[in-house]
Order: sequence, then structure tokens, then C-alpha cells
Amino acid sequence: MKTTPRRVIFYFGSFNPPHNGHMAIGRYAVEHGYGHSVVYVVSPQSPFKDRDMLAPEGERLKMVELAIAECRMCSMATVSDVEFHLPRPSYTYDAVSLLRREYAGYEPVLMIGSDNVAAFDRWHRAEELKASLADIIVYPRGDEAVMLPSWCRLIEGAPLFDISSTELRRMLSAGEDVGGLMPRSVCDYIARHRGSTY
Repeated sequence: MKTTPRRVIFYFGSFNPPHNGHMAIGRYAVEHGYGHSVVYVVSPQSPFKDRDMLAPEGERLKMVELAIAECRMCSMATVSDVEFHLPRPSYTYDAVSLLRREYAGYEPVLMIGSDNVAAFDRWHRAEELKASLADIIVYPRGDEAVMLPSWCRLIEGAPLFDISSTELRRMLSAGEDVGGLMPRSVCDYIARHRGSTY
């Protein structure tokens, strides 16, 4: 009898800080059959982002761990620091190569936001990255219609969140209430370790 291969979803991001939208889209992807589990891969430095904007990588890793636990996702989600051990700036292709070895026996799926699709072909070794994956799934970053190329597919019915880490950092720096937008444990961690200096 033929068995269906298990799939693992790799969800890369700065998670600076992680918020309820990050957790909800990971849960949705697993619960709707796009993969059997999701790995939140914390990126230390994106080639497309200013490093000065990032909280220390160890803090962001801890915040994702706290968010997974508070959202009761431990049975379906984990967090990875694989990119911390790569040369900077790190590239998704290199991280996926390591993750595929770590999750040998699983079909690898990459989850990206719709705002990354247009620039994807400029990513480091983009064609090889595509070839190394079983699937590339895309979550919408707005309510506009999303036209996708043939090498990826939309996560149908995915929840939309009018929230971004950039806006959360602004709110935190201004002392505004972010309750309901982030897990409480993450808010508390930021208050203890970063205060209003985000």
C-alpha cells in the first residue's frame, strides 16, 4: 500500500517580533493539510533588510519559542536557529539544504508571503531552491487578488491580518498597547529585555 509522504513547512522570517499573525498562518497551513508540521526559521540577517533594525537573534528565537508554547502549537510547530550558523548574510537556499538533511524523510515545503513572490527569482540560487522543494506555498499579505506564477500556489482561504512587525515595533517604541496583536508572553519578554527601545 502506498503511503503519503509527510511534509514539513519551512517558514522563514525575522520575527522581529513574532506576532499573532505569524502563529495563525503557521497553524492554518498545518490544519488545512499543506504540511504535517511547521518550522519557524529565524533569520539573523536578511540580505534585503538593515541589520540595525533587528533585535538580537537569540532574543527573537526565544520569543518565537514563547509564542509557540502560548499558542499551544508545540505538537505542530518548532523553531530553528539553522541560519545562525551560516555565513552572513545567510541565504534561504543554504538553510534549506541543511534543513532537508535534518528533516530527511520529509518532503520540504517553503512558505512565503505574497510580497516575496515578485522578487523570488532574484534570490540566491533561486532555480535550484525551487527544484529542491516539494512545494512552495504562498500566504496573502493583503486583500487584493494575488496572481501567482506556476511554481507556487496560494494557501486558499488563509486568514488575513492587518498587522506587521514594523508597525508593532513602532507601537512598542511609542508605548502603545499591543495587547491582542502579540502573545502575552512575548509582550512580557520584550518589556523585561528591551523596554521601549525596540
